[in-house]
Amino acid sequence: MPKEAPAKVRGVYEKPVGSGVWWIQFFANGKRHREKVGRRSAAIALYQKRRTEVREGAKMPDSMRASRVILFRELVEDALNYSETHKRTVRQDRSYWNSLQPIFGNLRADTISPAQIEDYFKSRRELKPATINRLRSFLSMVFQQAIRNGKAEKNPARLVRLRKEANARLRFLTFEEEDLIRSVIMERTPTHEPAFTFALETGMRLSEQHTMTWDQVDLERRQVFLDRTKNGESRVVVLSDGAIDALDAVRARRMELEKKDNWRPTQRVWLSRYGEPLDSPIAWFKLVMQEARARNPDLKDVSWHVFRHTYISRLVMAGVDIRTVQELAGHKSIAMTIRYSHLSPDHKLSAVAMLAAFRKRSSTRTEYV
Repeated sequence: MPKEAPAKVRGVYEKPVGSGVWWIQFFANGKRHREKVGRRSAAIALYQKRRTEVREGAKMPDSMRASRVILFRELVEDALNYSETHKRTVRQDRSYWNSLQPIFGNLRADTISPAQIEDYFKSRRELKPATINRLRSFLSMVFQQAIRNGKAEKNPARLVRLRKEANARLRFLTFEEEDLIRSVIMERTPTHEPAFTFALETGMRLSEQHTMTWDQVDLERRQVFLDRTKNGESRVVVLSDGAIDALDAVRARRMELEKKDNWRPTQRVWLSRYGEPLDSPIAWFKLVMQEARARNPDLKDVSWHVFRHTYISRLVMAGVDIRTVQELAGHKSIAMTIRYSHLSPDHKLSAVAMLAAFRKRSSTRTEYV
């Protein structure tokens, strides 16, 4: 018979769980106090004694452990350790922390207020509403994890209002813009052209594509199996002819790397110029886009995520039904697909032209009175 866990006793807890070391926690004169005791039975007895002393107004012992001052940076360290194990966005979380650290890093965690967070966001006028919302979510995650760890009692970020994000226009590439970016890639860093093509042909998110391994790829079935995605669910990415060609180019380069004595084999699909696993394309993509924007300033708002917008938009403009687009994009709800699947002005003009043609055909019919 498995040993039953001891019944919970208010104010008494084991830390770390399973260590056999028990603590007590109680409040006196509006302040929280914690004491490390040892055995569970001794902890229960001391907790009852402290409760009695508080009721009787007895002075607390000078030797009693005062609540430790916890800086916000300690909460972030715990949260990032959690992200490392449970989330695929740990790189992004570290980026958020780099932005917040100069302001919040050395503050006492229990002094950070919703007003303080709101004032910081207002001071960052250069940030877009979506970025502010992501920073707020990161702060909320940090405090929520701290509450679970017993290092915080409240989550001030939850009381900070969300910004309204402007989703009216989602940027996607025209075929001319795609050709320009590709030509710059071929001039500056042709090694990465397959990654660019693959992004446009699959619509995979940056993190999904650049954590891809060869054991997830089934070329015979023309599929990539993603066991964990942004929305927490697995999905299958269907590979087009262009995506297959991109993977063939990557495999050919891998065969060349395998001939080198100093190459360290890896299951990762996307590699750097030197054959190392590439976690992000941002370094080379930034250089490419600087050159591309010099040739066409309209590309100033093109990020890597625009390739995903482009993939989804092209599916819709090609006449693929919205449900199938949802499945191919890996969207959890149809509402997300509709928001992403906006149409180009030219495509809308074609639709209006169809309406005019219908009107013309109808006008030739005999009218019955």
